[in-house]
Amino acid sequence: MCKAFGCCRLTGLALQWFINLPNVSINSFAQLTDLFIEQFASSRRLLKALDDLYKIKYRSKESLRAYIGLFLAEKVLIPSCNMETAVTVFRKGLSPSDELYKELTKFPCTNMEDVLARAWAQVKWDEDESN
Repeated sequence: MCKAFGCCRLTGLALQWFINLPNVSINSFAQLTDLFIEQFASSRRLLKALDDLYKIKYRSKESLRAYIGLFLAEKVLIPSCNMETAVTVFRKGLSPSDELYKELTKFPCTNMEDVLARAWAQVKWDEDESN
């Protein structure tokens, strides 16, 4: 099983690691798998959690368009993302002095589509105003 492990399943750095193992250094398949996991455990991607969305904040130095893009990119990576919570987190990521924050607070949205419609309208308004 140890010989088949390397030739049939591994590629790239994992294969190179397997090839570089000293001869007769592995006594069992269990030992091989333990060493493999120890070597490559840090390479695996961790699943995103809803809490990761709270880390995204809109900074006045960046564009609203950039904030929306970053938020949506992170939201997509979260399995089973609760949309009601995402709506709240999106608003909380804005500064209370932002017009969009005020609008979303005065007239709350129940789904992400409505939030994005208002956000894109604000982006258009900001871009038209700056031109």
